[in-house]
Amino acid sequence: MAIRVTYFYSACVRIDTPAARVLCDPWFTDGAYDGSWFQFPRLEQASTKVGKVDFIYISHIHPDHYDPQFLRSYLAANPSTKLLIARFAHPHLERKMQADGFSPTVTDHVTWGSTEIHLVPNEVPDEIDPNDIDSALVVRDGADGVVNMNDNLFNPRQISAIRELCPTPQIALLCYTGAGPYPQTYFTDPVRLRELSQQKKEEFFRRYRRMRDAIGARVNIPFAGKYLLGGKLAALNDFRGVADAVEVRAFDPSAVVLDDGGDASIDTETLVATRIRNEAYSEASLRERLREIRNRPMAYETWMPEASIASLPLKRLAQKAYAAALTKSQSKKDYFMCISAGKPASGEQQWFVFNTNPANPHFGVHTDVTRFEPRSEISLDARHLFGLLTGVYHWNNAEVGSHLKVYRQPDVFDRDAQRFLNFFAVC
Repeated sequence: MAIRVTYFYSACVRIDTPAARVLCDPWFTDGAYDGSWFQFPRLEQASTKVGKVDFIYISHIHPDHYDPQFLRSYLAANPSTKLLIARFAHPHLERKMQADGFSPTVTDHVTWGSTEIHLVPNEVPDEIDPNDIDSALVVRDGADGVVNMNDNLFNPRQISAIRELCPTPQIALLCYTGAGPYPQTYFTDPVRLRELSQQKKEEFFRRYRRMRDAIGARVNIPFAGKYLLGGKLAALNDFRGVADAVEVRAFDPSAVVLDDGGDASIDTETLVATRIRNEAYSEASLRERLREIRNRPMAYETWMPEASIASLPLKRLAQKAYAAALTKSQSKKDYFMCISAGKPASGEQQWFVFNTNPANPHFGVHTDVTRFEPRSEISLDARHLFGLLTGVYHWNNAEVGSHLKVYRQPDVFDRDAQRFLNFFAVC
């Protein structure tokens, strides 16, 4: 019997088999990533459009995949629906969901009538990124199969496991574009930004092709990673390097771009899609949506009044956070993080400067950071910094949400130094 895939938005699809309905990664709440990510196009009355499902599968912890506000609303109306997450060695998602009041089923396999549902974690080798914990979903019913790769990085071990579970999938859902802060928060020159944005798009197209060739489905649906920056970050949208899914059609004739909103679908029997989107989103509709969201406040701007900034104990918290992060640092060489600490009455910019190398610790407050190399100068709202240091917000979300303005000297990415920030908090 056929399996039908219905597309809603970004990484949210519903997979209907003869026996089960599985909703994947519903993100419908504007203001993800500490207030900066918004939907485009906006899907109204999401719960009604989704309908009743047996399972909601959450692939990983990022807030454009795990939307607790939507889940609370949906489960209040549909309490029998079960939440499914993969079994990870480092259960970040499970702990976060439990802290938010949910009781997810942690599993690698569910049988529901004639349907087999497999959750395949992507706990990748160290040489790729051990902190990039995502998962894939394989849904089988008889000879029909759908593979949902979400945001997974290419991992031969995961690919091998998926091919064993589903050697000949009819449909694969594949990530075609990348979010994140680069290049829009690292550079200011528009010409350079456009050049780097194009390079980023092409790099993610290469990743898409590699995953497409490895999975070997008959039809590929490019999805996920779709968003607009709102509020004070709206001006950065033109430089994110985020492709429109229809661009994939230029190099993948097997790609099908389903229209947004829950009225477009494709099934494994006919492989004929309804409501295909063949044209890129219009500039007029994009600009209209930007007008709606460009004045939205960031989460930390409503959380704390600006007048409170002067009284925040940022230095004391930063010192404690540094001591905690040193115990988890993977850095093997000197790298200096310089975090904006605001301007006191003197008017000089102050920086919290710390070395991510635990073999040569350094923490201090400086007005001149030019002697520290290699370094990253990171500027952000002091209220956001307070929330990051105290665990209200998370550094990775702040980074992906484009809240951190960064200048690197030299302009070289140091993965271990960047990971250090994820532990730079007092709790």
